[in-house]
Amino acid sequence: MDAQLAKQHTVEPFYFEYTTRDAIMYALSIGCKAKNDLPYLYEGAEGFMPLPTYVVAPGFQANQILGWPGLDIDFLRMLHGEQYIESFEPLPAEVPTGIMLITAIYCSSRGRLRSETRVVDVLDKGSGALIMTEITTYNASSGKKLAMQQICAFQVGGGKFGGAKSSPHEKKGSDIPKRPADKIVSEATSEDQAALYRMGSGDLNLIHIDPEKAKMVGFNTPILHGLCTMGFITRHVLNAFANNDARLFKAIKVRFASPVLPGQTLETHMWDKGDRVVFETKARFIF
Repeated sequence: MDAQLAKQHTVEPFYFEYTTRDAIMYALSIGCKAKNDLPYLYEGAEGFMPLPTYVVAPGFQANQILGWPGLDIDFLRMLHGEQYIESFEPLPAEVPTGIMLITAIYCSSRGRLRSETRVVDVLDKGSGALIMTEITTYNASSGKKLAMQQICAFQVGGGKFGGAKSSPHEKKGSDIPKRPADKIVSEATSEDQAALYRMGSGDLNLIHIDPEKAKMVGFNTPILHGLCTMGFITRHVLNAFANNDARLFKAIKVRFASPVLPGQTLETHMWDKGDRVVFETKARFIF
């Protein structure tokens, strides 16, 4: 690993187009239901908008660090450790007015985003390297900055290269309060949740669908995408503290401590800290 070389390298912006249908598929893939979440599932609903965490879709595709100068990457030994998202403007809904066939709506409702990717640090954690990338996403039409993501990926076996152990760029999470949670939300995932999320997000990593590929990297069965779990958590917080209004979303930071299996129940414990909500989510099998 060569942190300085990786930080100096620049790449061309990545452009991402999505339709109303794509945004709805993402919402379905993180557990939205028509009874409670119509503004994220129906293009004709008042206040229809893509969920703010849908920005992970262009972020995932823009974060192409294989072959990046200064980075020694082995994707089979790379773990998604942490994720931060900060929203500055809602993602464009791009819903046309007037009466038309649903297929026409899906074809003509299109948003276009521009994402810029950079490596902000590579940390030496001994047993591995923590690669920190930041992706800033803009409305390609207006130029407005929409969101920033920080992705921390842990490359197992990539450490001991003499690099720094901490970074001023790191977006830190909050400590869990030592008192009972103010609110708790439990929600079961589907056994098909990872298959749904692959289609909703574009993250086609085979360890989430192929049992043999999952076993190759040490899992007994395919695991749920960490960002799918993050989508569920975001919905839990919005429902518990924001009347399910995604316009009130500002930022989220998560650390993926252990795998979640499709079919497990996600139990989110939430603490009201005034200007923010602190949460911890546990995965359980409920029989």
